[in-house]
Amino acid sequence: MSTQVLFTPSFQSPGQSLALLSYLNSGQVTPFQFFNEVIMPTFVCHAKHFPTEIDYENHKSSSTTNSEEDSSSCNLQTILQKIQSDLIYIEKAYGRLKQWEDHLNRAIKDLALQSLHGASKERTETLENSSRPNFLHNKLNETLRITSRLKELLSHPPRLSSESLKSMARAEFNLRHSLAELQDLNLQNMMEESSAFKETEKAYEGLSDKQKPCFLCFSVFPENAVIKKKVLVHWWVGEGFIDTLGAEGKTNEETANEFFKEFTEKGLIKPEYKKRRPNADSCTMDPATRYAVIVLAKRYRFFNFDADGNPTEDFTRSGRACLVKTEEGSSILKLPCHFKQEEVQCMINVNEPNLDFRPDWFSKMKNVKVLQLGRWQSSAKHLIQVEDSKFLKGLKNMRDLRYLSLRGVTGISELPAAVCELSNLRILNLNGCLHLEKIPQGIGSLKNLTHLDMYECYLMSHMPKGLASLSQLQVLKGFVIGEPRAAGGGRQPCQLADLSSLQHLTKLSIHVDKKLSAVERELVSLADFKKLRSLSISWSTLYRQPPTLQRRLTEKLASLPKLKSAKSLPSSTPSVSRSRPALLEKLNLHYFPRSKIPDWLTRWELNNLKKLQISEGGLSDLHHEQCPWNVKILRLKFLKELQMDWPSLQELFPKLNYLEIFDCPKLSSMPCDNERVWVKADSMQAEASNSNHH
Repeated sequence: MSTQVLFTPSFQSPGQSLALLSYLNSGQVTPFQFFNEVIMPTFVCHAKHFPTEIDYENHKSSSTTNSEEDSSSCNLQTILQKIQSDLIYIEKAYGRLKQWEDHLNRAIKDLALQSLHGASKERTETLENSSRPNFLHNKLNETLRITSRLKELLSHPPRLSSESLKSMARAEFNLRHSLAELQDLNLQNMMEESSAFKETEKAYEGLSDKQKPCFLCFSVFPENAVIKKKVLVHWWVGEGFIDTLGAEGKTNEETANEFFKEFTEKGLIKPEYKKRRPNADSCTMDPATRYAVIVLAKRYRFFNFDADGNPTEDFTRSGRACLVKTEEGSSILKLPCHFKQEEVQCMINVNEPNLDFRPDWFSKMKNVKVLQLGRWQSSAKHLIQVEDSKFLKGLKNMRDLRYLSLRGVTGISELPAAVCELSNLRILNLNGCLHLEKIPQGIGSLKNLTHLDMYECYLMSHMPKGLASLSQLQVLKGFVIGEPRAAGGGRQPCQLADLSSLQHLTKLSIHVDKKLSAVERELVSLADFKKLRSLSISWSTLYRQPPTLQRRLTEKLASLPKLKSAKSLPSSTPSVSRSRPALLEKLNLHYFPRSKIPDWLTRWELNNLKKLQISEGGLSDLHHEQCPWNVKILRLKFLKELQMDWPSLQELFPKLNYLEIFDCPKLSSMPCDNERVWVKADSMQAEASNSNHH
């Protein structure tokens, strides 16, 4: 079909066309009304069928010299959108011009009536000769005032009021998205008839009411994206799709894992395993399934999408906005200012690298529950910048906020005290905020906070005392044991022992930025963390000694009676009962400076330890007084001094199912594959089914 046929308004018969032409010439409607109400609907009707009515191959090959014309004719939706936008403006201006014309006619009419009234008065009343010049002078001055005002009005055409402009912007905004939906209508209809879509739709309908919105969250992520499950879990908690705070039984993570299992069994997602590890902490989605999720998310107004299936900043239908960087520029600058920010319930940063919020706009999101402003990607190369973090002061107005992520955002040196007013906050993610130096002293007021992540905030030198007041805290990452660089107003920093009263703390990661001897005395208090299941400790390279000096120091310390056994520890050291339950299941030591397993660690019962990872540092011996280990998963990386052969390692780790080794030159005869991994036959499947995904 030719483009001429496509764009010619088609009426049922020549008689109908002549009737419409007569109607136009009758003067019963204006030409603008006729074009807008008769011709334009025909254009729109044709345009929505454009993808299936143009033979693109023939159209492209018809002429190589008219490429610009071809491109223009193929981009019908863009042209139609511009026409519609112009018509909206013209329609508004047309109304204003009509009002302007009416106003001028009334003014001229009043002037004529006044002149006639003056002439009548002059004829019917007796006027003194001396008063006639004054009467005429006043009359001419009044006439001059009126005509001058009308002339000025003619010299300055009417402008649309601010309210009219807002109305136009709103109409144009809605029109843009309506046209996008028309453009995608045929393709969507075809896809909805496919077996892949119907299977996904059927699986979706089989989900529970709580699982359905969780599944629709997948719609905003790019095609073939590897998505950390933790990102989704935090989002779900933030929106309240899952929330077990204060409830007995399952944790949010356990509930989420059941959802992931259900999605996997229905073929909606695929677990993403790394190096044959038994547990998958990430997942992917097939492109066909992803498209189906986008269609479902549109249908149920969960998010708004453009014609290409990309989520947009438009929150007017769903209350959810996405920050998406496109060729057209920043999505933050396109956030609809003419709609109420109070309608925003959730904001997800898909790929926007610059958070240039207007503080007055940001502070009005009073009902928002989820602010995922940081990156969701795992790679640290996805940095997000702020030139000015003053907009974060607007957080004080967001009393319903439950999830705040600033992960990977640079340019924030201090978290504002406004954060302390977020009484409903559950999750605060500051992971990778490279410029962050301090968090507010009042952080302890966040009584509902369950997750606080400050991992890789390397400029933080100490922790505020208020951390010990976070009674619901379950996960704390990035706790710093260090020397404060500033006095801090005389306030004492939080000590590791202060956290032992946190009854729900199950996962703790520590960054050590302090001299070795002082740190080891503090680490002894870890034995009092009764619910701790996962522990990670990373030592700063500043306090590491070369291996030769480490060995000398170890030998010297071993000769001192006070460190030979638990009895010789200082009297202030907490006593540890060997009979109490041993709950620690996962241990990660990074840059550990000693050559042997530390004494403070062996004060735990380690029988329940299932996962052990040791990377870098000077460790040369894995033996300890409770050997052998019950560890099933072992990862060893960059350990230059560790020396052992395969039979010895098997004897030390008799229950080992999974071994991963990287750059440990003194480990010999290890039966690892080309990925440096060894997996015990028929063991990983059972391990994966029993895993709690710590």
